[in-house]
Amino acid sequence: MSATEDDTELRDLLIQNLENNGVLNKLKNKSPLINENLKKCLNSRDGRLVAGLIVDFLQVFNLDFSLAVFQPEINSLNSLDSRDLVCRDLCLSESEVNRNCPLLLELVRRGRHKPSEVRHEDVRT
Repeated sequence: MSATEDDTELRDLLIQNLENNGVLNKLKNKSPLINENLKKCLNSRDGRLVAGLIVDFLQVFNLDFSLAVFQPEINSLNSLDSRDLVCRDLCLSESEVNRNCPLLLELVRRGRHKPSEVRHEDVRT
């Protein structure tokens, strides 16, 4: 068998497998992938805020390929708040936040350096 015949056979097997699993039909119809749990989460203020933090993280580190996957999966990137609005919602001053630092990292740092508050994992019941 030649390389071209092998490629054709592999392509046919792949197409058959995608058809059998129903994936090919979804791709042909361009039906959006819907994750109901994620949809419910993104309908809440906190859910959109978390998605905004993830988008900010991906953008700060130029993770364009990951962002290209994340964007269609959440199916609402255009309705997410900008970095400035996320900062305002989290009571982060733009002057205190480094533009080259993801907001998520800033939140973790601040959460770890609050000795006056009792953290959840330190409380024993």
